[in-house]
Order: sequence, then C-alpha cells, then structure tokens
Amino acid sequence: KMAFVVKLIQRLQLSHSQRDVKPFIYVRSSWLEDKAEMDFLTTFDGQNYRGTLLYDEIKSAATELDQNYEEFFEECKNALTTHMGLPGFDYEICEKNGEQVFKLFKCQGYEILYAEVALRKISNCFHLLDGAIESAQKEASQAPPNTETTESQGGSISIKEYEQYVRDSKHKETEMLQKFLLLINSKKAHIRRLESQLEERSQEREREREREQEESDEEEIYGAATEVMTLDNPSP
Repeated sequence: KMAFVVKLIQRLQLSHSQRDVKPFIYVRSSWLEDKAEMDFLTTFDGQNYRGTLLYDEIKSAATELDQNYEEFFEECKNALTTHMGLPGFDYEICEKNGEQVFKLFKCQGYEILYAEVALRKISNCFHLLDGAIESAQKEASQAPPNTETTESQGGSISIKEYEQYVRDSKHKETEMLQKFLLLINSKKAHIRRLESQLEERSQEREREREREQEESDEEEIYGAATEVMTLDNPSP
C-alpha cells in the first residue's frame, strides 16, 4: 500500500467578475492491489470528498484510447501523485448529473479525459494533514543537512496550508456543534412545555369529568320521582 499527498491546481473558467486566484485540490491517494482510494480537499468551496478509482476503469480507458495499459497506468498515477500536478494535465472537480466527480485530463492541443472518479461528501479529511506531515518528516530525515530545495519549501507551505485548513475546519465544527446543542436544548425545552401543557389539560379534563359526575349525582338525588303522601282517615 503506497500513499501520496499532493496539491493540484483546479482548473476554472474565469468570468469578468471573478478574481484570478488559483484554487487548489489536495489529494491523498492510497494505491492498493486493484484500486486507488482517494480523499479530496478543496480550497475553492471548502468541501471534503472521497472516491475510488478502480484499475479496471484505467484499463478500459487505455483500451478505448488504444494505449498500452502499463504505460497508461503509470502516466495516470504520476499525474495524480506529482505535487502541483504533472505538466500537460488538468484537474477538475465538477458536477455531473447532479453528482460531484473528479476528472483528470491530458491536454495536448486538445484534451483527453484520462480518468473520472465519482465523489461523495465526507465530514472531514483531517488525516490528510497527518499524511502530509508524515511525508514531510520522511523527506526531512532523508535530506542532507543545511540544504533546502524549492520542492521542500513547497512542502512546508503545503503543511502550513493543511494546518490552517484543519484549524478553520475544527473551528467551524465547534461552531456547528454549539449551534446544534442550542437547537437540541431549545427542542427539549419546547417538548417539556408541550408535555406540561398536555398534563395540565389532562388534569383539567379529569376535574371536569369529576364535576360533571357530581352534578349528575345531585340531579339523580333531587330529581327522583316523589311519592304522594296519603293520610289514613281516622275511624269515627
């Protein structure tokens, strides 16, 4: 199992009202025996996604494009595991038939769709940061002392961006939990009020039935038929 954490540039078509700001896609990919499990984190909408790229899908694409599978596979893998992307490739997360998908294009005068991964939203991708830090630590331990390369500098920048994203995500998550707790407490208070009102109405109905029963009993007592009292005449 090989895992990579890279930063890619999301391609966008700018309108006149948009600023020329490069949005990024962070990708953590684990390359297994028959598939690549991928997590995505976007800076342009702050969403986290997860998807799976099956090697059979890469093989089908290679067949359709009339390319050697092994070479095509390595090209796709390099494009998805190279920091800042492989030259000549474009990366995009977009909507397709109401669902989000990740697309990998090769651009050589015209664009060719190399891979497409169906995505599902997930709550967070904090383990992306762990992967980035672990990768940076390995690079630092392997690098000669007192040497800095552009690539290592880019890696440190990526880690800072990951850390900032995680801090922002945790802050948003805390805010959402607080709002959720307030909502739950409000619902509980409302339920308690309803239960209290229901209990009061039940007691009122019970008292009303008791009053009605008492009135009915009184009517039976005072409204009962009376017998005529007759006096016997005394004998002469």
